[in-house]
Amino acid sequence: MSFKFLWLAFFCCLPEIIFSQNYSISGRSVEENKAIAYASLILKKDSVTISEIISDSIGNYKFSDLASGHYTLYGSYLGSHTRKEIDLTQNVIQNINFPSGTNQIEEVRMTGKKALIERKVDRLIFNVENSTAAAGGDVMDVLRVAPRVKVQNDQISMVGKSGLSVMVDERIIQLTGDDLINYLKTIKSENIKSIEIITLPPSKYNAEGNSGIVNIKTKKAKSNSWNGNISTTYKQATYATGSGSASYNMKKDKITLSSSASYIYGSLGPVESNKIYYPDLIWQETNNRRDRTNSASFNLGLDYEISKKWSMGLVFNHANNKPVVFDNNTSQLTDIAGRTIDSLFITKGRNERKRISNQLNYHVVYLMDSVGRKLSLDYDFFNYVNDSYRPFNTIKTFSGNSVPLTSAINKGEQNIRNNSINIDMEHPLEWIKLNYGARASFITTENDFKYFEVNDNTTELDANQSNLFNYTENTQSLYFSGYKKIADEWEIKLGMRMENTQTEGISATLQERNKMKFTKFFPTLYVVYTPNKDNSYSINYGRRIQRPSYNFLNPFRWITSPYMYSEGNPFLQPSFTDNIELGYSYKNNYNTNLYFTYIDNGFGQVTFLDSSTNIQRIYPINYLVNKTIGLNQTFSINPVSWLSANLIVDIYYSYAKSEIEALLPSLKGWNGEFTFNTDIIFNKNKTFFANINFLYVTAGTLGLDKNTAYNQLDISLKMLLLNKKLVLSLHLNDMLSSNRPTYTTYTNSIKNSITNYYDDRFVRLSMSYNFGKSFGNKMRKEKNTEEFNRVR
Repeated sequence: MSFKFLWLAFFCCLPEIIFSQNYSISGRSVEENKAIAYASLILKKDSVTISEIISDSIGNYKFSDLASGHYTLYGSYLGSHTRKEIDLTQNVIQNINFPSGTNQIEEVRMTGKKALIERKVDRLIFNVENSTAAAGGDVMDVLRVAPRVKVQNDQISMVGKSGLSVMVDERIIQLTGDDLINYLKTIKSENIKSIEIITLPPSKYNAEGNSGIVNIKTKKAKSNSWNGNISTTYKQATYATGSGSASYNMKKDKITLSSSASYIYGSLGPVESNKIYYPDLIWQETNNRRDRTNSASFNLGLDYEISKKWSMGLVFNHANNKPVVFDNNTSQLTDIAGRTIDSLFITKGRNERKRISNQLNYHVVYLMDSVGRKLSLDYDFFNYVNDSYRPFNTIKTFSGNSVPLTSAINKGEQNIRNNSINIDMEHPLEWIKLNYGARASFITTENDFKYFEVNDNTTELDANQSNLFNYTENTQSLYFSGYKKIADEWEIKLGMRMENTQTEGISATLQERNKMKFTKFFPTLYVVYTPNKDNSYSINYGRRIQRPSYNFLNPFRWITSPYMYSEGNPFLQPSFTDNIELGYSYKNNYNTNLYFTYIDNGFGQVTFLDSSTNIQRIYPINYLVNKTIGLNQTFSINPVSWLSANLIVDIYYSYAKSEIEALLPSLKGWNGEFTFNTDIIFNKNKTFFANINFLYVTAGTLGLDKNTAYNQLDISLKMLLLNKKLVLSLHLNDMLSSNRPTYTTYTNSIKNSITNYYDDRFVRLSMSYNFGKSFGNKMRKEKNTEEFNRVR
């Protein structure tokens, strides 16, 4: 995409930059001509908040860089309130007079606590700081207890949906699959402020992700202060895992710095098993794995305020993971009655990987005026290297004899690069708030996979099983949205996003070239009706796209054993989803959502079974049309000061239809997921907490698969010491080891029953120490700033 649009946007804003006139409003906060220190002052224009400040120790205040117009200045101090109407055509000096008696109150301590779950116009907010369950863990542990989010076998999805995108501080994470999970595990729960669950993202966000976006908001340093954290964790599952992390955040004058580093080393012992019912025999396969993690990461963010209008910054994330997976796969063949063992196939392998990712964001923000017009420019670079080396061998055992079948090596190199640029304009008008912008993204993927036969210690390349595959994807996007508040009851937000995409896949080995071009529109609509402060009703609509992962598009064949292999599909198409939600909220303590989802051209990996050869071929394909209607309800109660509880209920009906003959024609059924989460405070000082989290999932359907019921019980304890700076936590995960669902699917009329257990029962002991202080300031600050901010 040409950068003409960026230049056009710049020159459109240029007159505002050059010719705009700015004024100021200043004065003192007083009561009967006596100064009132540290009064809270809010300046609004057309009901839009322009700025919020605190008067200094002698009552002085000043609002600068204001455009002409009519303003309302609100003042509050220790329960007293006042307001002043101001017509601004030049610099104005205006004292804020508080009622008599305001200064007679010596001290008021304002305390408050945000609700654990908050409902906004277009998202649900889970305030991690108020949860005990995830203490001492990482992002994955937080997501396990977040509303409407499902974490099963280290895969993240929305309840009843699939295809989720993940952002950290409003910036999309380009990784998928295991690489995304490994990256998220480097972000410690102590550094997370909140999780935003956006089931129907506004038009300014990429349309990628069928079921929406999870936005992870990290903690930032307060003004003129610094803080740090060091933590260490020991986790015992089948094997032990240890981790350590440190973070440092600072905000002084015009500079804001955030940084963190972490290291994880250890193992898990997952077990994968499946049973295939061929016409004349039963193939029972069990893979006892050992997954070793060796991961280091580093994150750095730096922002600089050039002036009151201009700011710029950099964000850099680096992750280096060298995992090793040890396979010990045993396949047992018995007759159809399951009585006589025909033979055994034993495959042992060692998959050594090197995964390195670098993400860089450079951003510039220009605050055009005090009304709220803001121009943002972001440049993002992403590079990902994934190298793998897997030697394996297979032995067949029958009638007491063992015969070597295969000895081979899979070797792969993958390099992904992405450059993107985004320009965004927030443009509030008197009658509507506009947001519009554009984005261009350029992705290049290089894949070089080789297969070697090993015979008598001699390694020989098998060209027929090797492949060199390159893939490019370019996308240009335009978007806009408008927000309007009608009276005090109605809010409407309407948006549209257009994405134009061109892809090309080239297999140098197979001499194949696949091109695709398409332009799609993605509308969004939000309507909220709030008749009073306690009740809120909403209706939302959004359309999304799910693009295939790069691995799914690569036609290379990855051989696991002589009887199992997987390969990609360069002809794979994206899928599209329409989402509709009806919502109701009561005091943020009760939230209910009725939703409908329609997925067209859905894709996924399908295991095709051949009864004549007993070979399992894992192949991604577009095959699914899925309709889901469901009801999600969240109940929050706080019956006593030391107990709070949340109940999340999700009941949905799914109808899936296959578009290929090899699978079931259709499958439908009811599903239910119930989560009960409670926090308990044991002492008056609020330094000893407990959390109990229980999950129950009914038997049901997932696409064209059936699943059995399962449950999980987790218990957490947290203790605060050394003036609440030292945090000790103990977490018992899946105490009953009952998170073991079985999924049943059919291909070519052959039944395949799959039960995987990913070593979810573990004990985690964590220790975290927080430290920091404010920089020396000449001006005294109010002593209840933190409590005051939490109330707001």
